[in-house]
Amino acid sequence: MSGVPRPVTRVARGATYMFFQGIASSFIGVVYIFLLIRFLPPPNEGPEMGIYALLTFIHSLVGVFGSLSLPSASARYISRYIGEGNVEKAKGVVTRVLQVSLLISVILSISLFFSANWISMTLLGDPTWTLLFQIFAFLSFFTVLRFQVLGFLQGLQKIRELATLNLMYDIVEKSLAIFLLYMGMGLISVVYGWLAGFGATSLAGLILTARFLGIFGKPHPSKPLINFSYPLYVSQIVGFFAGWIDQLLILPFMGVAILGLYNVANRAAIVPSIISVSIVTALFPQLSELHARKGKDTLRQAFHVSTRVVLVSFPAILGLAALAYPIIVLFAGIDYAAAVLPLTIICFASLFGEVGLAIGPTLMTIERTKIVLKLTIASIITNTVVSYVTLAHLNLGTTGPALARVFTSIVSLGLGVYALKRYLEITFDKDALWKALAASIIMAIAVVFLQKLIFNLYLLPLYVAVGAVVYFLSLVALKAIKKSDVERVRDYLPSRLEWAASWLDRVAVAG
Repeated sequence: MSGVPRPVTRVARGATYMFFQGIASSFIGVVYIFLLIRFLPPPNEGPEMGIYALLTFIHSLVGVFGSLSLPSASARYISRYIGEGNVEKAKGVVTRVLQVSLLISVILSISLFFSANWISMTLLGDPTWTLLFQIFAFLSFFTVLRFQVLGFLQGLQKIRELATLNLMYDIVEKSLAIFLLYMGMGLISVVYGWLAGFGATSLAGLILTARFLGIFGKPHPSKPLINFSYPLYVSQIVGFFAGWIDQLLILPFMGVAILGLYNVANRAAIVPSIISVSIVTALFPQLSELHARKGKDTLRQAFHVSTRVVLVSFPAILGLAALAYPIIVLFAGIDYAAAVLPLTIICFASLFGEVGLAIGPTLMTIERTKIVLKLTIASIITNTVVSYVTLAHLNLGTTGPALARVFTSIVSLGLGVYALKRYLEITFDKDALWKALAASIIMAIAVVFLQKLIFNLYLLPLYVAVGAVVYFLSLVALKAIKKSDVERVRDYLPSRLEWAASWLDRVAVAG
C-alpha cells in the first residue's frame, strides 16, 4: 500500500487535527469565559460584558476588511500550484499577499488609533473608554497578518501546523488575559491578551511558511488574485454583518448590557460548529487540488461524503440545546439565565448550516465566487428584515433575533442548493441525514427526561455521557454506520489506535 494517503483520508486527517484543536480551544474558551464573567460585572451592574462584545465585533470587522479575502485566494492558488508542481508560483503568491497585507495593516492601525475617541463617544457615550480603543488599534496590524499566514498554511495543506497555531493563540491570549484580570486590570486585559496571541502566532506562521515554501519570490500578478478574491471579499463583509446583524440591532433597541447577555448565547452556540469549521478548513484546498487534477466528478463525490458529517454535528447541536440551561447557569451564572432560550433557538438554526456545509467551498472551488456573494447578500437581507420586525414591532426581545437566525438558515440552505445544482449535479447522503437527526432527537429526549428525573448542575458530565451512549446505540439500531465510515477512521487513526476502528467495525457496522 502506498505511503501517500488517499485524498479523502487527507481531508479526514486535516479535519481531525482541526477538530481536536477546536475541542481544546473550546475547553480553554469555556474556562476563559467562566473567569471573564466572574471578573467583570454582570449585565445588570455594568456595561463591561457588552463592551467586550463590541470589541469582539470591531476586532472581527478589522480581520474581514483588512484581509481583503486574500487568505481564500492563497489557499486556492497555493494548493493549485503545488498540485501542478509549480513551487515558484506558489511562493510568488505568498510574496504578493504579504506586500499587500502589510500596507493594509499599517493603514488600519493608524485609522483606528485616531478614531478611538469617536468610537467611545458614538457607540458608548462615554469618553473614558478612549484609551482602551487606542491600545486596541495596535492589534489591527497583527490581526490582518495572522489571517494571511493561516491562509498560506491552509494552501500548503499543513493542517496540523494550522491547528497547532490556532491552539497556541488560544493558550497565549487567554492565559495572559486571565492573569491580567486577576491582577485587577479589568477589560483592557482582553486587549493585551489579543495582542500577545495574534503577535506570537503571526510570527510563528511566517516562520513555518518560510520553512515549507518560502516567502521571498517573484510577486504573483495581482489581477488573478483580486479577480478571485473580490467577490469573496464583498461576500465576507456582507456575511460578517449577516452574522452580527441581530446583535447590532440589539444594541440600539435593548442596550449594551443585553448585548453582552445575548453574546454569551452566541458564543455557546459556536461550540458545535468546531466540526464544520474543521471540515471546511481541510476540504477547500483539497478540493482545489483534486479539481485541477480530476475534474468535477471528484467534487460530486466529495460533496456527497461531506454530508455524513451530520452524524457527528447533529448530536452536538441538539445535545447543546437539550443542556442549554445547566450549561449557561453553571458556566455563566444565574444572571445569564435569560440567554438559555436564545441559545436553544440558535442551535436549531445551526442544523441547516451543517446540511449545507460544503456548498460554499464547492462553489469557490469551481470559481463561482459571485454566486457566493449573492447568497450572502440574500442572507443578510433576510436576517436584517426578520430581526428588525421581531425587535421593533413584535417586541420579542432576544428571542426575536434568535428566531431570525433559524429563518435565515433555512433560506440560505434552499438558495445554496438551488445555486450549486445549476453547475454541479450534487447529491446529499439522505440516509445519513435522517438517521443522524432521528438518533439525535432520541438522545435529546433522553437527556431532557434525565434532567427532569434528577436535576443538578454538577451532574452535567453524567447528562453528556448518557446522551453520548443513547446516541451511539441509536445509530447502531438504525444501522447508520457504514463500512466506508470505518475505513475512513482506520485510514487516519494512528496505528496504535487501529483497535478502535476494528471495534467499531464489529459493534456498529450494518454492512
